[in-house]
Amino acid sequence: MRRRLEDLHGFDTRTALRFAVIRVNEAYQNGYDEIEFTHGAANVRDRPAEGRGQIKWALRDLLESGGLDRWARPHDSWPREASLVVALKRNPRPRTEYWSPAPRLGRPR
Repeated sequence: MRRRLEDLHGFDTRTALRFAVIRVNEAYQNGYDEIEFTHGAANVRDRPAEGRGQIKWALRDLLESGGLDRWARPHDSWPREASLVVALKRNPRPRTEYWSPAPRLGRPR
């Protein structure tokens, strides 16, 4: 099983979501089985109005709303306390592995 891990700490929520969509697409194109996004906020149990936990809940919303359905298998994906694992559809013709550069961090890690 091929799995990619991406750390979203230090990104603002909007940048983290755009980066997640790009990485899910790239992971699918590269023939990966899963991609896991570490977002932290393991102890944030409820959706916050602001502050810690914004990326956690925004990622869950993106998955649940169908925003990753082109590449992902949402029913086989799972939210964990401090990360989100996205199960990917099988790509019958993966490309030579390529990853675009990550965006600049919005705040220090």
